[in-house]
Amino acid sequence: MPTTIKDAIQQKKFRNVNHQAQVNLIYTSNWLQNQIAKIFKKYGLSSQQYNVLRILNGSHPNSLNLSQIKSRMLDKMSDTSRVVERLRLSGYLTRVPSKEDRRESIITISKKGLKLVEEMKIEEVSMDQISKGLTATEAAQLCKLLDKFRRDELND
Repeated sequence: MPTTIKDAIQQKKFRNVNHQAQVNLIYTSNWLQNQIAKIFKKYGLSSQQYNVLRILNGSHPNSLNLSQIKSRMLDKMSDTSRVVERLRLSGYLTRVPSKEDRRESIITISKKGLKLVEEMKIEEVSMDQISKGLTATEAAQLCKLLDKFRRDELND
């Protein structure tokens, strides 16, 4: 198993260390998404669907509209409307037109959705194991560095 980004992608040289960090971040992000996708696949969910369920679970018993969900999504590029519709068809949430604005939908996690989120809590150990190579101090340092890396996005 490769231990460095250079080994993993078989590239000897980068433009500079910033370029290497960016490539490493992209590579690691994709690797992490693949690891997590394996866990969600057992439940027939995508990471975006799980994210929506977690958002709605966190706001329960309150409902959210589509734009509120989208603003909280980890994947800002995801088609939130389609993700919500798939979850509705699976019975994990309800979606009804707003009384105030018919163009807007009110979305609520269902009992089936709450049960699934609760059932998936056993997977938190597996998810935590993905980053077992980091100490708590290192994980906190990584969070600070990633926040710093996105500082322009955070100020927008």
